[in-house]
Amino acid sequence: MSNIDSDQSKKILYLDVGNSSIKGAFRQGLHWETIHPKGEFTASDLLKWIDDHSEKFSEIIVSGVRKDVLDAIKMNMSKVPLREVTIKDVPRNLLDYETINSLGIDRFLACYGATDQTSRSVVVIDAGTAITIDYMDQDDLYQGGVIAPGFSHFMDILPDKAPALPGIDLDIPKIWPGKSTIDSLKWGQTGFYKMALEKMLTKYEEEFGHYELFITGGNGSLIEALIDREAKLRPFLVFDGMERLVKAIS
Repeated sequence: MSNIDSDQSKKILYLDVGNSSIKGAFRQGLHWETIHPKGEFTASDLLKWIDDHSEKFSEIIVSGVRKDVLDAIKMNMSKVPLREVTIKDVPRNLLDYETINSLGIDRFLACYGATDQTSRSVVVIDAGTAITIDYMDQDDLYQGGVIAPGFSHFMDILPDKAPALPGIDLDIPKIWPGKSTIDSLKWGQTGFYKMALEKMLTKYEEEFGHYELFITGGNGSLIEALIDREAKLRPFLVFDGMERLVKAIS
């Protein structure tokens, strides 16, 4: 019997609708528990799963960047009360951003979850389909960031566009510059990505001073290993931020 089946108290289910997948989790004591072994769902799989486990949840709270998927979930969800959290729910005094209506709420939520775990300003790397590198100060003021292709998509560019080039592993050569085609490709892909990330992190230091670095997202562990920075790997930052925001505005 799973933990969810053996737990008699109803939970709040949190859903994060990303660009390419849906993640769901609920609180189990002090920890988050995902609702899928891989941590991700398609919309149809998610709706079936919730229908099969609807008696276990008192409420579903959802946020995300895919309006079409959010609309499908809302249209087909009838057994459990559902609440959508959007960027309009974020207090305006917490956003130093010019185009608020186009700000993906997951970027704010990940930072908001991180600042709840430290007394310092934070930079949050969310490594998914896209990679975002965002800054929030110690007073929870979100101040924007960077959006770039995710690591997996970046690494697919040359194989897709120049298939005659050899494939490479993800390690970085010890000798600069590359003395072989393989090593040159490693510097131009893995090395290029690593150096770009570290330059961005240095630029935040130059602009704002010291901060605490958090990493989240599906490729979070890969990015943590790639960069030469002390960081806290927190897979559930978006859920942490969602839970915190809902409590703040309720």
